[in-house]
Amino acid sequence: MDVELLSRLSMEIGPSGFEDRVRRTIKESVSNYADEVTVDNLGNLIARVGNGSFRVLVSAHMDEVGVMISHIDQRGFLRIVPIGGLDPWVFLDKELVFMGRNGDVVGVVGVDPPHLRREKPPSKFEELYVDVGFSNRDEALKSGLIPGSSGTFVGDFRQRGSVAIGKAFDNRVGCTALIDTLRNIKSKISGDVSIYFAWNTQEEVGLRGINAVVNQVNPHLAFIVETTVAADVPTSSEELWITRIGGGVALRAFDRSMIANPRLLSAALELAESNGIKYQLQVNPYGGTDAGVVHIHGTGVPSLVLSTPARYIHSPASLISIDDLRQVEALLTALLLNLDLIRNSANSEG
Repeated sequence: MDVELLSRLSMEIGPSGFEDRVRRTIKESVSNYADEVTVDNLGNLIARVGNGSFRVLVSAHMDEVGVMISHIDQRGFLRIVPIGGLDPWVFLDKELVFMGRNGDVVGVVGVDPPHLRREKPPSKFEELYVDVGFSNRDEALKSGLIPGSSGTFVGDFRQRGSVAIGKAFDNRVGCTALIDTLRNIKSKISGDVSIYFAWNTQEEVGLRGINAVVNQVNPHLAFIVETTVAADVPTSSEELWITRIGGGVALRAFDRSMIANPRLLSAALELAESNGIKYQLQVNPYGGTDAGVVHIHGTGVPSLVLSTPARYIHSPASLISIDDLRQVEALLTALLLNLDLIRNSANSEG
């Protein structure tokens, strides 16, 4: 498991629609391990291994939640709108980095000190502003920032034993899992199979990039690798945890976008148990993944979602267990190296 690569991907800037830097890092990491690497018109990166007729899609989205500048006032303060699902209160007093035309520019979301505290903190994006220290609007424009410039949280990466804390774990953790798995199985793939590893764009704003991927690949089977909600914290009762840190790979049985193929899920559970891979079953009525698009493509694609649990996703910093990520990679590897078993199970009649 390449922790250094996870750190690099976590700290890179890449909100939805602006994933170029993330894609560049991933492409550098996989080009020597794939038979073909392509980038489509939506910025999706696809690496193919094998040249068989049975097509398997393995995908992870590389975008993160972020913001876009909507207005710059006469004093040089920035107004922002969210890119993806974000709560306004997670921005208070946080540093943001914007991708300006002349380079990156860092500012801080303003918050009143206790001496000037209002009755309640801002609760709408319209109430937030970003202070970069400009004196006026012209100064902001000369720095390379304009309405339409995108940005995200300033990030750092920290590791203590098996615990890691960092920005954009949703879904740079999944991206790392795909890279590690591709590297590990490249020389082990044989038979009439092609595996397409896809790092796709714009998941956080409506599962957009995966539409182009699935149309291009037209897969027979799909595995979506995600980072998911771990709510095992003091403010949540146990029945609301969804997943927990240290519980292993999360296999999704249900969410608002997909009911997992029961035969495929059952085969994955048997494979996990026979290989001593730690797992937990996830029922999440609130969220959705790219599998929501993939599994209804064409005449239907048996699909499975494998996730790493993370606390505090869609915020400036999340927390994961690296051991959980290792379990994700172990199960994904086992699935791809046992495709005959998996495809027969997924396509058998009930």
